[in-house]
Amino acid sequence: MRYKSRLTGDLDRWIERGWIDRGRRDDILGDVPDPLQRWSAIGALAILGAVLLAMSALTFVAANWDAMPRLARFATILLALWLAMAGAGRALDRGAGALGHALALLGVALFGAAILLTAQTFNMTSFRNTAVLIWSVAGLATAFAIPSRPVLILATLLGALWAGLEIFNPFVDTVIWSYLPLWLVTAWLAVRLRSRASAHLLAIGLALWAGHALYWMDQHLDIADISLHAGATLVFGALALGGALARDRGVTGGGILAAWMAVITMVLALLLQAQFDGPQDEALSGSTYLVTSLGAMAAIGVLLLARLAIGHLRPGPAAGLAAIGALVFVTPYLLAAAGIGGLWWLQLAYGALFYAGAVALILQGSRESAGATGTVGVAAFIGQTLYVYGETFGGLLDTALFFLVGGLILFAMSFGVWRWKRRQQRPAAPAQSGGETS
Repeated sequence: MRYKSRLTGDLDRWIERGWIDRGRRDDILGDVPDPLQRWSAIGALAILGAVLLAMSALTFVAANWDAMPRLARFATILLALWLAMAGAGRALDRGAGALGHALALLGVALFGAAILLTAQTFNMTSFRNTAVLIWSVAGLATAFAIPSRPVLILATLLGALWAGLEIFNPFVDTVIWSYLPLWLVTAWLAVRLRSRASAHLLAIGLALWAGHALYWMDQHLDIADISLHAGATLVFGALALGGALARDRGVTGGGILAAWMAVITMVLALLLQAQFDGPQDEALSGSTYLVTSLGAMAAIGVLLLARLAIGHLRPGPAAGLAAIGALVFVTPYLLAAAGIGGLWWLQLAYGALFYAGAVALILQGSRESAGATGTVGVAAFIGQTLYVYGETFGGLLDTALFFLVGGLILFAMSFGVWRWKRRQQRPAAPAQSGGETS
């Protein structure tokens, strides 16, 4: 509401100055979308009450488990489930949104309790992970039908929990590919409901899933550590650019995904330098790295071109990001060819391009809609500076000189960014007519 209130005041002022017609005021205000419904004290208390009621039902059944017949067990849970869902529908029909969402959340929680109690009653413990998956799907269906962001948040957590249980399942020795369709459906629903909390959970879940997939590659495929590290950097970089493109397109949660993946990419790219001095006898092995890295590089190239085409990325930052991506790609090949200490210039080139990539992120973050990108760029610049200091300088005089030079460089960068922004904001000079006078 703050934006709409500010716009209303601006329109009234512009009308008084004669800049716009009074008759267009209502049309402009009507085109402003309604703001996202924020958390309120009523909604928070109702949600917490639903959680406590769900725990109460589970505790009651558990306390009387041995004394209750099987039919009574299921009847108790199912009755509470249907009462919660019926109450949710009734509350939403009467306009009590907070109570309706809380009761729907309670109903989904009781549905999960019913599934788990069924598995325990009939000794189906080997299917407990599948029960969590069914629970998550039921939560997604409920969130879509109502629609309800609190229920979607619970379903997102349950989907991530199921993937985690499968990862640590000793009988599952493969990548959990089935999590991707569930993730995509959840992401689509998060965009539809404009749930930023679910977007954060989805970004974390995707990062953990990708990390497990890379770990599985390390354990089962022929790939060296530095090749795996470089490949992971490129994969997360491609995911970050995908989130940035979604943000540019106005997709809810795209910026959140881009921020999480950019942080992971920055950390991986920074730590990759620590492996330059290690043994490189097996820097390359097999075709796994080539396939993974080429796929990631192709995705990075397509995403950079797409962002350039829609005008949300300038050629300079795009070139800097592409250059550091290309250097990450060839790093294992160069180290394998040179051996230990044979490519001292690679460290210099990598450090320079890392700085260039950080500056590109800072410049991109100067746009109002990409503040998180600028923050990641600043963090990358500071991290690289600390790494250079740790590898190069030691004494107090060296430290003083280092900070002096670093401060001057940062001031120069600040001045350069200021000049760049002034050029971007400077209006074009009007064309002069050929010698006419009034």
